[in-house]
Amino acid sequence: MSTEARTAPFRGPAARLLARSLSGAGGPLRRIALWSVLEAGPALASGWALAAALDRGFLAGEPGTGLLWIGLLATLYIVRALAERALFDPLAACVEPMRDALVTAVVDATLSRAVRGAGAYDAAGVSRMTSQVDTVRLVVGALLRTARPLTVTLIATLVGLAALAPVLAAVVAVPLAAALIAFAVSMRSVIRRRRAAVVAEEDVAASTGAVLGAGRDIAALGAVALACGTTGRSTRASARASVAVAWAAAARVPIVLLGGQLPLLLVLLAGPTLVEEGTVSAGEVVGASLYVTGSLVPALQLLTGTVAGLWGQLQVVLERLAAATEPCDEPASGTVRGDGPSGYRIDVDNLTFAYGPHAEPVVRDVRLSVPEGDHLVIVGASGVGKSTLAGLLAGLERPSGGRILLGGRPVADLGTRERPAAVALLPQEAYVFRGTLRDNLRYLAPDADPAAVAASIAAMGLGPVVERLGGVDAVLEDPAAELSSGERQLVAAARTWLSDAPVVILDEATCHLDMRSEALVEAAFAARPGTLVVIAHRLASALRGRRVLLLDGTRAVCGTHAELLAAEPGYAALVGHWDGTAPPAGRPDASPVPGE
Repeated sequence: MSTEARTAPFRGPAARLLARSLSGAGGPLRRIALWSVLEAGPALASGWALAAALDRGFLAGEPGTGLLWIGLLATLYIVRALAERALFDPLAACVEPMRDALVTAVVDATLSRAVRGAGAYDAAGVSRMTSQVDTVRLVVGALLRTARPLTVTLIATLVGLAALAPVLAAVVAVPLAAALIAFAVSMRSVIRRRRAAVVAEEDVAASTGAVLGAGRDIAALGAVALACGTTGRSTRASARASVAVAWAAAARVPIVLLGGQLPLLLVLLAGPTLVEEGTVSAGEVVGASLYVTGSLVPALQLLTGTVAGLWGQLQVVLERLAAATEPCDEPASGTVRGDGPSGYRIDVDNLTFAYGPHAEPVVRDVRLSVPEGDHLVIVGASGVGKSTLAGLLAGLERPSGGRILLGGRPVADLGTRERPAAVALLPQEAYVFRGTLRDNLRYLAPDADPAAVAASIAAMGLGPVVERLGGVDAVLEDPAAELSSGERQLVAAARTWLSDAPVVILDEATCHLDMRSEALVEAAFAARPGTLVVIAHRLASALRGRRVLLLDGTRAVCGTHAELLAAEPGYAALVGHWDGTAPPAGRPDASPVPGE
């Protein structure tokens, strides 16, 4: 991409993001434009009124007339103050909804990439959602308060000066045009360096986020110095980028001298000669000087200082946000679009998965077929890979080797809309969001009628909880405080039961329930049309399943409970741990711990 394209204001995705975030702000922007016209009164009439006060009043021996012109100018300043005060409400109506729109875009994009498996955890997304979104909100608000009146002031000043004395306007316009051209050229360097500063800031967030996330591993491996070095390098690079931005911004001083102070000097030098020739009056020279000192110089100082910094910062940050939030309807790389899976039989062929290219596989060479309507229970010792296998079956992770087919299609290649419609994974951490209980229950089935909602409540044994809360329309202000861990699991289970997904995976999703409630939940899902896969938390889950899959770290064996109990010592040891009996003879050290 060329320098001109990169420094041009808000092209492509950045322009689209800005337009989306400001959609619906047409009314407030029109009110802002209306008040801006009134706000421009003093800049338009100040020099003209002062010249009239001198030429027609004080210098003509009519002090009363001069005072009337000064009074008119004072009235215009009062009107401008009232207009500035009236601008706050439409400014807020533009800026605050824009922040909400940007946060929504960042969160949607981050979650979409995570769901599609488009990359590793993006720690820099925290920087985008916090500092960068707030930067856009603050900068747009500041630009509406500064660049808007600045633009109006420059236009009104030049119009007023041209109407007052065209000759003096020409004297001012030539160095002013040169200064504006120099300013436009210098902004390229400023924006380029600001872009580098924002990227360096993201690197700081990414490196520190990675280090904080691996804090225990770093301490255990004695890699503190390495971690500090990594974050230190990114921090020093960010500091250098900020200093470079400051040096680039230093060009504002000669620009103000060229476009503001030099025109004033030229007006004062040419003024006496022009007055003697009768080309202009003394009042017009003073009025032109007021236009330059009272409006033009402050406007240039604001343009090259505050506005230039804000404009460059806004462009760079919007580019970064646009690159991260540009909508993409296509699934992740390798995804094939289609009409959805044909049925929901699950076939696992030579499945292997490791969390890194050099890591030991967590799941190795698993082969399995789960016909439609089956009830499979997965058991194994802690850390053997049960939850990992659940994530693979749900398509949340991509296999390192082998494949998982759902209805003949790789489950990880299903689209972001197809996969959740086919497979529902209910994890151990039950999430209940703030809102009504009805909204929580219908989240995966928004069109569910009251009868279906009532059926889900009855199936999960959620009735007493609903009654205690005051009905399904009760508002949960703080679900973590109003519901116990088990009650939140029941709400999440009822939500999943109400969905249309033909395959349900319970990943220790009933671990906070008592045995009776757990049995009720699993029986309800077993009776529900479709396939049920349960990561077992208790022995009773294995006893209720039609088949049991044993993971022991080196292989996966599938059969009924009775078959595995008779043929697999590892399964017998696990059952012995669950029911409190001693491990079988020959395996005194067998003491696996259930759960993931």
